[in-house]
Amino acid sequence: MADEVRFTVFGGSSIATPALVEALARSAGQRPHIVLVLHGRTPDKLATVARVCQIVAEERSGDLSVEHTTDLEQALTGADYLLNQIRVGGLKARAFDETFPRDLGIPGEETVGPGGFNNALRTIPVVLEYARVVERVAPNAVWLNLTNPSSLVQYALTRYASVRVIGICNTPIDMIRFVAGVLDADPEDLDVDYVGMHHFGFITRVHRDGQDQMDALMAAADRFAHLGIDPQVLRALRVIPSPYLRYFLHPDRMLARQKGKPARAEQLMALQEEVLAGYRQWTGGGRPPGLEKRGTNWYDEIVAPVLLALVNDTRQRLIVNVVNQGTLPFLPPEAIVEVPCIVGSDGPSPLPIAGPVPMDVRARIQLNCAYEMLAVEAIVERDRDKALRALALNPLVGSADRAQAVLERIWPETS
Repeated sequence: MADEVRFTVFGGSSIATPALVEALARSAGQRPHIVLVLHGRTPDKLATVARVCQIVAEERSGDLSVEHTTDLEQALTGADYLLNQIRVGGLKARAFDETFPRDLGIPGEETVGPGGFNNALRTIPVVLEYARVVERVAPNAVWLNLTNPSSLVQYALTRYASVRVIGICNTPIDMIRFVAGVLDADPEDLDVDYVGMHHFGFITRVHRDGQDQMDALMAAADRFAHLGIDPQVLRALRVIPSPYLRYFLHPDRMLARQKGKPARAEQLMALQEEVLAGYRQWTGGGRPPGLEKRGTNWYDEIVAPVLLALVNDTRQRLIVNVVNQGTLPFLPPEAIVEVPCIVGSDGPSPLPIAGPVPMDVRARIQLNCAYEMLAVEAIVERDRDKALRALALNPLVGSADRAQAVLERIWPETS
């Protein structure tokens, strides 16, 4: 084990970043010293967040230090691990992603449907610019991707760059914990198959002590109301879908719920100003003000566990996004899939899926996979025809006419 690791954060000026410091501080004494290097492009905001992070590190952990810089090469020098959490265009762009699809009769969301495509359209070129610097300055660093739409970003990195990247999301962990609660079980006692890709995954098998638990879960379908999926639909599917599947299974209902309501991003913009104002006044003691309002469980649930598994070689079972390479045989080998893996110092090793994947679940995943791969190729190659083909495949768009309408709103005129 190394005496020290350098962990660089792209988008380090996020108001959520102090929660990352808290999550890492909880593992004090169980890992090497971590030098957390925060990179951001807005000097004042970065300095404000970095000061709060430094206070948290000093108060909570003796083996964690925080640096910050707006210089990307400086941030990457000596980096062992990277966390990408940038938001290209900021919350204002997210608000547009969450609202413009409504005008076309499609629910708005920042990671799926037309909103997710537009997010990728902005984000992927910038991420690939970062990747070029990583290739030159820190070629051996392991890149943890948290930036949405995560699997599209990761596919772009694996196809068009030479970086070691692992996609991470806390949604599968939340799903398994909820399933365990329904069964009155410890999550560690469940043997679970999880298949799909980022925000498009399914729990297809749950065993406890060798016994299939799906009948018990279907009998308790009413308890899964938080998914936004009708209990009778859940029982018919006989799988537990990601909460994001509500956009695909009930799009008209989701659109109706959104009409006349502000985008989530608008609420986050107001919260961001409130939190930054609190950060500027905070001198320590307790939690940084306003942090609990943001909701930052992904750091504790997936970012810190993956980093620690890599650093300490703990061979931990975690659900992450990786290159398929035959794990799901019904998808191309180069596709990005979200599956259970054993994570150690050599990276994630996908585990075989023990049970069958229902035919309709396979079909949904295949369709989403084709959309994602075509979308990334269209964005990188600046190919409007491929973009049209991709969006026409997207289940939330559903037709070439709608795909054309989406592109008229967002596709750059110069491309």
